[in-house]
Amino acid sequence: MPNTHAPNPWMKRIAVALLLLVLGIVAGALISRSITPTVDSSTAAQLQAPHPLQPFRLTYDGVPQLGNDDLRGKWSLLFFGYTHCPDICPATLAELARTYELLAQEPGVLDDTQFIFVSVDPARDTPQTLAAYTDYFNPAFIGVTGDTEQLTALARQMDIQFRRGDGSDEAYNVDHASAILLIDPQVRYHARIKAPHHAQDVHRQFLEIRRQYQPPSS
Repeated sequence: MPNTHAPNPWMKRIAVALLLLVLGIVAGALISRSITPTVDSSTAAQLQAPHPLQPFRLTYDGVPQLGNDDLRGKWSLLFFGYTHCPDICPATLAELARTYELLAQEPGVLDDTQFIFVSVDPARDTPQTLAAYTDYFNPAFIGVTGDTEQLTALARQMDIQFRRGDGSDEAYNVDHASAILLIDPQVRYHARIKAPHHAQDVHRQFLEIRRQYQPPSS
């Protein structure tokens, strides 16, 4: 679907979020000229004791969209959010888009890496809406959703919570976790990267985790 047909409300939110993101990058660059960079432990990837994801299937309107087999053999970076999100979602997806660009400079890495946006707002996020939203950031990004039971079952396996806030059926926010979840090629929950997210950090941490990865013996 052409981006020109994307819903105006989230297009405006994306524009504002990207403007704030650019201002933040500029400010950070100016500060970094006089301050020696340090590692922020609060945003470091938290390695998990890798555990397999229980079988799941996200669907919308009865059409299967994503399951365990779609993650097998690939590294998957998952982010839970929704298209009407006013801030953290567009900002995070913008950083993931930049991460994708950085990884594109690493030979062969994107061959087995995928970026997945899981909407926790199935009432408003149709497959068409999700496709337009993710395409805005990167056509390679995958947008999926499911019913509340399906979403909760998957999110619970990675300690992710979400809850619809107050408001009308057309205007409401959804509270949700802000971490990026990393699933390894054995479909195991492997690591989480806490917010705030910066593409350079996500890129560096992901490559380090890949280097240290040891597939389970058969």
